[in-house]
Amino acid sequence: MFFQGWTIVAPQRERGLSGRVFSCKLVRIHRSDRRQPDHLHKWGIGMLVTRIRTSLEYEIFSASEFFLNMLVSKKSQLILEEHLSVDYIDSNGDKMPVHFQKHIDAVGGRFVSFSAQAGAINVDYTVNVVTNNARRPSEAAIYPVGRLPKKTIPCLRPSRYCESDVLSARVQALFCAQGDGIALVESIIDWIQENIQYEVGCSDSTTSAADVFEKRKGVCRDFAHLAITFCRALNIPARFCVGYVYFEEPPQDFHAIFEAYLGGRWIKFDPTRLAPPDNLVVIARGNDAKDTPFATIFGNIKPIRMRINIAQEDPYSDFHVKAGDEQAAIIGR
Repeated sequence: MFFQGWTIVAPQRERGLSGRVFSCKLVRIHRSDRRQPDHLHKWGIGMLVTRIRTSLEYEIFSASEFFLNMLVSKKSQLILEEHLSVDYIDSNGDKMPVHFQKHIDAVGGRFVSFSAQAGAINVDYTVNVVTNNARRPSEAAIYPVGRLPKKTIPCLRPSRYCESDVLSARVQALFCAQGDGIALVESIIDWIQENIQYEVGCSDSTTSAADVFEKRKGVCRDFAHLAITFCRALNIPARFCVGYVYFEEPPQDFHAIFEAYLGGRWIKFDPTRLAPPDNLVVIARGNDAKDTPFATIFGNIKPIRMRINIAQEDPYSDFHVKAGDEQAAIIGR
């Protein structure tokens, strides 16, 4: 277990995914007292403490520019501790720190940028973060388009990887956009589970939802793109969401899910069903993967290694601590 006591956070004073405004304070409780405080029961808040370590290594053949989207979002998440280091290793094996900068992109994602010469680069990122996960409602209405907040309208439009206009007729022949929204989205995920095979290495950075629909196979990003496309074709706003979550198979990696706007709030869904969607520690959100690339690199480089270690636990639960052994992951899933 990675804390001597249980460090948790009471709801933050910021507008969370549920739209509620919370006040912020840190609280330490003891193992002997696992009961949630009354005010947390009232709000329906579940606490998840996640410890993440990500290590990347690249071989560089010429001067290159790196833009890495690997820092966890500060929106509706509380970072307890965060550390990032970038080290350059020359041909003699000498190591020296590399100056880097942190930025926020147009869609709110945090990323780091730096320059590097020929040689090798090691990037190491560790973070402890607390997420406040409101209880998932049992039902949530599908809003008519005229009632949707204007900020959700872009999440109804076709995008680079989610061609809802191309697949609209086929989707509407499969589903009827009425009744409970959560039941409809879960039926979309059921269809994906029954018809799309999860296969590592079967897609690449150009694969779109239409490609996945035809080929009937993909990985987490493809599953998310297809689910988003189906939702948009049924007039349900949906957006891409990428981050960290613990799961046993396949090895630890960045994970993609999606969020649908139902009942006046954004609700997370994982079409791969590899992990509970509300356990995801968010890095970034966007219309599709175009808005949330893990790495944008200009130059001649070769990825050598990526290791991700994730541990997650509910400080109020006696159930277990999930601890992911650090292991090599498949780049590009």
